[in-house]
Amino acid sequence: MRVGINYPWFDYGWDFGLAPPGWRGSGMVPRWYDEIDGHLELFHDLGLGVVRWFILADGLTYGSGDAAPRPDPDRPGQWRFNPPRLDADHFEHFRELLVRFSRFNADVETPVLLLPVLIDFRFCEPGARPISLPDPADPMRTVSDPAWVKCGRADVLVDSSKRARFFDGVLEPLLAISQEHRNALYAWELINEPDWITNGWHPDGRHDHPIGEASMKAFLEDGKHRIRRAGFKPTIGFSLVATLERSRITAEINQFHHYPAGSRRLAPHTFSPEFPAIVGEFATAESDIWPELGTAGQSVLARLRRIDALGYPLALPWSFRTHDTHTVWSPAVEQQIRAFTSAQGPPAT
Repeated sequence: MRVGINYPWFDYGWDFGLAPPGWRGSGMVPRWYDEIDGHLELFHDLGLGVVRWFILADGLTYGSGDAAPRPDPDRPGQWRFNPPRLDADHFEHFRELLVRFSRFNADVETPVLLLPVLIDFRFCEPGARPISLPDPADPMRTVSDPAWVKCGRADVLVDSSKRARFFDGVLEPLLAISQEHRNALYAWELINEPDWITNGWHPDGRHDHPIGEASMKAFLEDGKHRIRRAGFKPTIGFSLVATLERSRITAEINQFHHYPAGSRRLAPHTFSPEFPAIVGEFATAESDIWPELGTAGQSVLARLRRIDALGYPLALPWSFRTHDTHTVWSPAVEQQIRAFTSAQGPPAT
């Protein structure tokens, strides 16, 4: 079994494109520029072969200023968004990331491949303005800056004409850049954890989520077709294997995330070898209990051995750079990953 890593961002939502003023300090380029070469060396040393990285995330840098999402005056809580073409800075930064991967891989026998994730589910949540400005009418107060909006972009999925413009102006150019460095990519992921925003897919069973099932399926089918046409394998990062199975949305690389919270056992891999399933996320924190491992066996090494024994071809721990309840990245975790990967044979070609 191969092991990858969820990077999954350096700065969530602003790794690509122009960031809000001052967020990068005096630098004009993304902050990962100074770090990624060393990180690729570390990943290779650990035996990690796939790096999962969020590109647009919640959409903060996609559509700013006059192109930013706006609240719908007629529907409280709803946001309207007219998807523009992705700007040149996004393309420049994404191309640079692929150049770094390609340059690194030219000097190693076993490559480290990129798995880009186009959007996160938060892309479709109600908009939020993260920047405050002095109120011109009252210097003691602040007002939200309408030029920068996180989330608020559900129209891209629910409106068929906007969906087409989004794919034409965003995904297609990114795929064209990817073709320049084809050997640097593992696959292309359309969306992370669509379960949380889709009616009928969310575990709560409610039907007041931002995206209807038909709209989500149309988005995924169109996106998969475009990814295949560009010569890459599509994948979708389902939060739950149950959603993957129930939705019947399949891809060349099926994917689900496994956070059992002491109650769910990981099932054996039963997917076709031609269209396998991967464990796209699992916690490095031992507090997320795997019931089949017991209280004495919650290490990352034990989890990797379990995933391998159940027949999965790839697993990606969560995560290298985030700070949340699922993450404990430490020298001990790195040692466990190295112990597992060093015991594996060379990756299949």
